[in-house]
Amino acid sequence: MPIFRTLTHNQFGTLFRRVSIFIVFFALTFLFFLTFPQNALAGYEIPEPDSIAQPRSAGTIDYIRLYQRYISHARGHECPMYPSCSHYGLQAFSSMSFVPAFVWTSDRLLRCGHEHEYYPLTLTEQGFKLLDKPGEDVFPDELIYQRNRYFFPYSDLRWDDSTTMFIKRLMNSSQFELALLELSRKEFYGGLNLELYTNKIIALRALGDYENAIFDFETRSSPEFRNYPDLVYHISAIEYSLGNYEMTLERNRAVLEGMDEPDPYIAPRFFQLNGLAHARLGQWDEAVSSYESMLIFPQYERTGKINLELLNNSLPLRRKSPVVAGLLSVIPGAGYAYTGHTQTAISSFLINGLLGYATYTSIKNENYGMAILTGIFNLSFYIGNIGGASRSAHRFNDHQKRSLINSLEFNSDF
Repeated sequence: MPIFRTLTHNQFGTLFRRVSIFIVFFALTFLFFLTFPQNALAGYEIPEPDSIAQPRSAGTIDYIRLYQRYISHARGHECPMYPSCSHYGLQAFSSMSFVPAFVWTSDRLLRCGHEHEYYPLTLTEQGFKLLDKPGEDVFPDELIYQRNRYFFPYSDLRWDDSTTMFIKRLMNSSQFELALLELSRKEFYGGLNLELYTNKIIALRALGDYENAIFDFETRSSPEFRNYPDLVYHISAIEYSLGNYEMTLERNRAVLEGMDEPDPYIAPRFFQLNGLAHARLGQWDEAVSSYESMLIFPQYERTGKINLELLNNSLPLRRKSPVVAGLLSVIPGAGYAYTGHTQTAISSFLINGLLGYATYTSIKNENYGMAILTGIFNLSFYIGNIGGASRSAHRFNDHQKRSLINSLEFNSDF
């Protein structure tokens, strides 16, 4: 099957339009950069980028703003990535010198909208977008879309007074802010018992107020509460959500070692959380051991088996070498193909080939001005293809680990 069939007619048309706009856009930028003062468009009231623009990139930034104001808006903000290609270029030219920013932006245009599985999703006002920022491989959790989690109140099976029943009803209705107000009122007038304090931590966790939950537990909770397994479990889960995986394991270890014999309700939940924390740390043998420990508990046996099967089918994780990807990219697109970015590989091969041919024919026809212009673009895309392929290897490796952990989390109740 010809490799070009991986690009549909619509995808090829979209790619052609993007490249055409890019070439025209940067041709104007190049001329502007050489002939116009840097403050030529200073009258436009468009917000400044977060970082200070490099002096020799000011003309390019002005043209990107002009594009955003008059062209991108008319096209309907169709870019499937976040930030959009124009905002990506704006950030690149604002934080880098002209040449590397030009190269990074070229690489982004090669990748735009391709191989969705290699990028985390983020939710924007325009819907779901693929998260990809210049110079960043690790993104804050708040930018990455997470599936909804449901939290329910903790009950110690004792008879509840009317206030406790009301708080639990609020939590069952996901009205955690109101539940916290009632808990604060209860705490002010008479203090919280273990059941209500555990529900306070659950409410803070449900709202994503992780730091406040940890601070409250460490500084304000009663000493006798701090070794209670159900409460510590939620604190450990919060540590996990904060990325404090070592602390998660440390808290879990203290609770499990304090049990005379494993509690059939709480112990498997700690083993499950241990498995996730070990997986996050790349400690795969320990993760397998944690899930094997769940198999002796009937109600968690199925979860343990599913996650063990996921690990056995996925390990060892496939990895791609960034060095090999970069070396292969001497042939445009080969490095991207090596890392599984097939559509980007085709884009790179076609664009570099077309620009190279345009440069060659311009020289042959003694049109040296056009040859210089197309040669600059060709060099930019060529270097971007090498650096981008190397980064695509890191992206491939991260995707392998992230996909496995996402599957483990999806099958886990924590």
